[in-house]
Amino acid sequence: MRDLSVEIPFNIKHIFHPTDFSPPSMKAFAHALKLGLGLEADLTIMHVDPQRADTDFENFPRVRATLANWGILRQDATKEDLLQLGFNVRKILAMAEDPVASIVQFLWRKPTDLMVLATHEKDHLMQWLHHPTAETMARKSRTMTLFVPHISSGFVSLDKGACCLRRVLIPIDHRPHPQAIVDAACIMAAAIGAHDVSFELLHVGSDKNPPPVITPWRHGWTWSRSFASGIVVDEILTAATQHPADLIVMATESRHGFLDALLGSTTERVLRQTPCPLLAVPVHEPRQWVA
Repeated sequence: MRDLSVEIPFNIKHIFHPTDFSPPSMKAFAHALKLGLGLEADLTIMHVDPQRADTDFENFPRVRATLANWGILRQDATKEDLLQLGFNVRKILAMAEDPVASIVQFLWRKPTDLMVLATHEKDHLMQWLHHPTAETMARKSRTMTLFVPHISSGFVSLDKGACCLRRVLIPIDHRPHPQAIVDAACIMAAAIGAHDVSFELLHVGSDKNPPPVITPWRHGWTWSRSFASGIVVDEILTAATQHPADLIVMATESRHGFLDALLGSTTERVLRQTPCPLLAVPVHEPRQWVA
């Protein structure tokens, strides 16, 4: 194990949160805001449904009011008070009628370090994954994405900003190498100030020698390994529900880009049924050349 004072190879300075102001999106907003605060990362909020844009869009979702409810700012806090917290919030309207096109165009112009996205019951997820614009424009976007499903309350409360991250499930395999997702899981926990966290490294397969990883140390964090030999997706979902997980962290192999990595992958299939938020981490594996 290692202390988190050792540098972890992630530098999250910008978080992007597309929203339609629906209840699921507001849950995702709470996660984006809490992570922005903990990481001191700038937050861009995009209203992806211009047809429903309110005249007071700039005031909604109300960042300062939310932080006041969380006890972080006073009720009459100014924008200067917000900036003193170490991060900036920018609100923009989607420029295209198609929300998916607006999202990928934004990522093309301004690559982000982390996207926080709600998934709805009648979701646009498949539109996002299969949209022709996304498939072409997002190939160069390697964006780590936190998906907050509508059926989950998530690990950050919108009302009070309270965090509940007690169990993190990390499925691992030899490829892509899992160190990046272990580090990403630790960043999520550290950013929200989670103290008593159980991290489980789950390896599905007949190989009882999973790849070695370095597990960062912090007081109250514990690490365990488990093995399963069934169908990968089923075993991951079973592990996430039998002992309820608050977060699943999975890798997507990002040779061509985030969408290419996620589309049709194990991560996507888990995402369709996950009972808790899922962090998808694109991991670039260099091509192995054979002499």
